[in-house]
Amino acid sequence: MNEQKNKESKLGPLVFGAILVGIGVLFLVINLVPVLSVAKLWPLFMLIPIGLMATTYFQDRKKSEGVILPVIILLFFCGYFLWLNFTSWGNVAETWPNFLIGPGLGFLGLFLVSKKWEYLIPSFILLILAAVFYAAIIENTILVGVLLIGMGAILIGRYFFTPKEPRETGDQ
Repeated sequence: MNEQKNKESKLGPLVFGAILVGIGVLFLVINLVPVLSVAKLWPLFMLIPIGLMATTYFQDRKKSEGVILPVIILLFFCGYFLWLNFTSWGNVAETWPNFLIGPGLGFLGLFLVSKKWEYLIPSFILLILAAVFYAAIIENTILVGVLLIGMGAILIGRYFFTPKEPRETGDQ
């Protein structure tokens, strides 16, 4: 048991160290490859707080499961902003529902780590809204129908397959 805890406490600094090495390599590559610049790669600096939070999480998973939410949100937006930097920020006009998807995925990740069903409600609301807006943008409502049916089935399944707590009776 103690050996497992010792291994987990060493994993956090390892992850953060690897991120710092990666950023250092990135600075070297930026100087060698003229197409790459800090102006295009600035979203990668979001990896620094992600590394700090991941270190916290790996050191004590139970006490710091809440860091999963911002880690997933930052990772999502790091990728999204990199994509916008290399394509065009004009694409935000069609991809703005991603600003709902990031937090929705964050809550979903928090649910997967904590197993607390109350995190699925904001996740479903944000992801369904994003799906509805994307469907309106691409003019396809079949996607929304399938998503709504799937998410509704999950909630109905949870109602029927979650063990019920015994109710107290007034007879004593």
